[in-house]
Amino acid sequence: MASLWEQKCQPWLSEDGSIYSKTDTAPAPSKDFVQIYITPNEIYFRQWKIIPPTRADANQQPVEMKCTYEEFPDDDGLRESISRNLGEREVSYVDRLIAGQIDYPNRLPRKILLRIMFNLDLTSIAKLSQVNKQFRELGGCDALWSKIYMEHTTQPVTQELLMLTDQKGWKEVFFMNKLQLQRNLRRQDPKPPKEKRFTFGEKFGKGGSSSRLPEKPS
Repeated sequence: MASLWEQKCQPWLSEDGSIYSKTDTAPAPSKDFVQIYITPNEIYFRQWKIIPPTRADANQQPVEMKCTYEEFPDDDGLRESISRNLGEREVSYVDRLIAGQIDYPNRLPRKILLRIMFNLDLTSIAKLSQVNKQFRELGGCDALWSKIYMEHTTQPVTQELLMLTDQKGWKEVFFMNKLQLQRNLRRQDPKPPKEKRFTFGEKFGKGGSSSRLPEKPS
């Protein structure tokens, strides 16, 4: 029978069965690949050594370390490996996670997160964008700022405006003042080429289109 913790984790598990998984590259000069993988019961740390093929140990197998939640606080080897390769903040995150502090917002689908942000004011969106990389990306995406633009401005959506937002993004266009916006819109205006005007001499003089007299009918 699943424990209460496993039942709590179940709705948030990834397709691979993990409650948390992260793959990264170890800090320079190392080029090793590392992964931390956490299930509702155990913590795994894996490391793939990137070694030149000319070395004798080039075929070295990946290293895997694991322990239970109960063992992790006292497993100095595993904690040190995670800290050295992924940083001390990662160790602190694992400590909080296995203590029951699931970061629910980060696990919500993108569509749900955007719906939440649609209902926030501009100050709250700015603050939320500072939380982490995921919210920073969402806080600057066109899907969010195109909706904000429509709700807060009276500028009609023209072909020139769409061309401008393709170049600069909806967020940057939203924060333009009226003078900047109009100046940029004029640059987007696809004016048709003017019809060439001929002088009298060009039109009827030597080499002009009307310089030749019509031939007499035979």
